[in-house]
Amino acid sequence: MTTAHQARPPIPRQLWLRQRCIAVETQFNGRIGRAAFAVRFLPLLVLLALAYGNGLLATPRVSSWIAFPVVVVASYLALLVLSHRFHDLGQSGANLLQIVLPVFVWLWIGDELMDKLDPPYWISAAVVLAAWPVVVLLRLGFQAGTEGPNAHDTQTAS
Repeated sequence: MTTAHQARPPIPRQLWLRQRCIAVETQFNGRIGRAAFAVRFLPLLVLLALAYGNGLLATPRVSSWIAFPVVVVASYLALLVLSHRFHDLGQSGANLLQIVLPVFVWLWIGDELMDKLDPPYWISAAVVLAAWPVVVLLRLGFQAGTEGPNAHDTQTAS
């Protein structure tokens, strides 16, 4: 009996899983166009809007133990698609803060603004917080991507 570990050949399921992991790791090396961005992002945006509307209902149509995991996965996928599109435009994925921060600011302190400020002030603050992410999303949807290597791609950065 030998003490050396003998490697077994991988089974097809292991090979498939390895290929999927490599595909996820290298997904940002290519570019997606405006149409592919819309096809990937709009269904996620609709799903997140429906989940938000479901949470506003007095008696939600979908229970939270089903809705929460769906919202977490949809949010993660939306952030991946947005980050990929920022890379296509030659920008860093850190620009996601332009979309995420206004939403969190309003969800976190929106009620306090409504209680403490006169209606014209909190309405104008709400308009600015709502308009900025929409402007950024429109820019992502309509601006043409850059050509050539991207400084934020994983292969060209290393």
